[in-house]
Amino acid sequence: MRALKIFALTVLVLVLAQVNAFAAMPDISAGEQYYDIFNDVFVLRNNVHVAMDNHGFKGKISADEARVSMKKQCCWADGKVKLEQNDITFSCDRAYIVWATKTASVTGKVKFASKSAVEINADTAVFNWDTKIVDFYGKIKLKTDKNVKLADGVKIDGKNYQHVQYNVVEKKILALDKKFDAPEIVIPAQ
Repeated sequence: MRALKIFALTVLVLVLAQVNAFAAMPDISAGEQYYDIFNDVFVLRNNVHVAMDNHGFKGKISADEARVSMKKQCCWADGKVKLEQNDITFSCDRAYIVWATKTASVTGKVKFASKSAVEINADTAVFNWDTKIVDFYGKIKLKTDKNVKLADGVKIDGKNYQHVQYNVVEKKILALDKKFDAPEIVIPAQ
């Protein structure tokens, strides 16, 4: 059972770390770890921390709680969710990660910061780790640095937007919309 837990958590870390290669075993800690047989999920509670070094790709993930379903190939994270990787810090209240679609949907006090590029605060966001593009929605506050790049035709006009699309690898703003019909981001029940 312990080996299965470690395997599930390793898959979770690989998904959150945006890489496809196999890696060294992550360092995982939590106040409580168990398998919930009734809901078919692995549960990590109370001060969840995951640190990894995946062939030089180093990162840290923390949350109050995380639940992983290998059958559904998804993960829920709740409470002070935070990912730190190199010069990027990404935090929110809740996250839902789906392996099949290679997406992470996040809600509540979304904060993204890339040193020497941008700081973005939003209500919700969807990140696709295959394309490395994140779409921020809702009441957005944008702060840019001189090193941020802009896609052709994109101009910064103030600091408040309803939609911002950003490529995290290229440090490039792809879209800025003052008015936008944002999709409703709903994190499904387990």
